[in-house]
Amino acid sequence: MKTRMAMLTLAGLGLAAVFACRLAADEQAKAKPAQQAGLTADEALQRLKEGNARFVADMLKEAELGSKKRIELVQGQRPIAVILTCSDSRAAPEIVFDKGLGVLFVVRVAGNVGGPEVYASIEYALAELKTPLIVVLGHTSCGAVGAALKGKDQQSDNLKQLVSLIHTGSDLPKDKDAALDAAIRNNVQHQAQLLTKQSRIIQDFVGSGRAKIVPALYDLKTGVVNWMELPKK
Repeated sequence: MKTRMAMLTLAGLGLAAVFACRLAADEQAKAKPAQQAGLTADEALQRLKEGNARFVADMLKEAELGSKKRIELVQGQRPIAVILTCSDSRAAPEIVFDKGLGVLFVVRVAGNVGGPEVYASIEYALAELKTPLIVVLGHTSCGAVGAALKGKDQQSDNLKQLVSLIHTGSDLPKDKDAALDAAIRNNVQHQAQLLTKQSRIIQDFVGSGRAKIVPALYDLKTGVVNWMELPKK
C-alpha cells in the first residue's frame, strides 16, 4: 500500500510539474511581441500581398482588434513592414493589407513624401524594431500630387513646402487623367529612391540586405495594390 501511495504521489508531482512548465511557457509566449521575429523582407512582402488579396475579395481575417491583442502588444512590437503612405483617409494600410495592431509601422503624410521626421521614423523601425521591409505606397487620385501638377499658389507656407517635395516627373501625357496617373507613379518611385539618399541608416540596412524597399500603388476603386520596381541606377 505504501509503495502504491508513493507511486501515486510521484505521479501527481510529475503532472503538477508538467502543468507548471506548460503554464510558464504560455506566460512566456504571451510576454513576447505578437509578431514573430526573423521574418525576411520577401516573406513580409508575401504576407502583404496575401492580405491585400483578402481585402479585395472581402475576406478580411487578420485584423485583430480585441482587447486580448491590445494587452498582448503592451509587451512590445515587432512589425513586419514600414509603410510610408499618404494621409488620404481612403488608403488605410492596416485595412488594405488586412493587418491588425502591431503588424505595420505606418508613417503617413500627404503625398507620401519624405523629410527629417519621416526618415527618422523609418530609421527607428529598422534599427530598433528590426523591420525588414519598407513599402512606399501611393494611391490613385492623389490630391497632393494633383496640387503639384496644377502649380497654383498654396494657402500657407507649410502647404507650399509640402507640395515642393512632390516629384511629378517630366514628359507627362497631355491627357489630364493620364498625366495625374503618371505623376503619381513618378512620385512614388522618387520618394522610394530618396530613402537611401537621405538616410545613412536606411542606406546601410538596404545595402547589407537587412531591409528592402518596394514602391507600390493602391487603386482606390479596385482595392488592388500594384507592386512596382525601383528604377535601376
